Amino acid sequence: MSKLNAVTVVARLRAAPGKGDALAALLTEQVGVVRHAEPGCLAYRLHRSTGDPDLFVFYETYADAAAFELHRNAPYIVTYRERRQREGLAAGPVEVEVLQALTG
Repeated sequence: MSKLNAVTVVARLRAAPGKGDALAALLTEQVGVVRHAEPGCLAYRLHRSTGDPDLFVFYETYADAAAFELHRNAPYIVTYRERRQREGLAAGPVEVEVLQALTG
């Protein structure tokens, strides 16, 4: 695997008013599932803003574009998206920025 084939993703998600802790719990559960199920996911880190506790940021690294596509389409990821929506945990869609490495 070349480090230059790795795909890095930064995803931002805002909790609905009063739902920050519930969203944190759901996202933390999601992290455990992804880390266990996806060998092509090299890093999957959840962060919560210290200045804005309703803002969550994922920093993710995948071995390549195929590993990222596997993640995006995994049935458990679809289920977590549906749970966020059904439980009204998020204020709007996830903002996703996909980055390609230029240096190793």
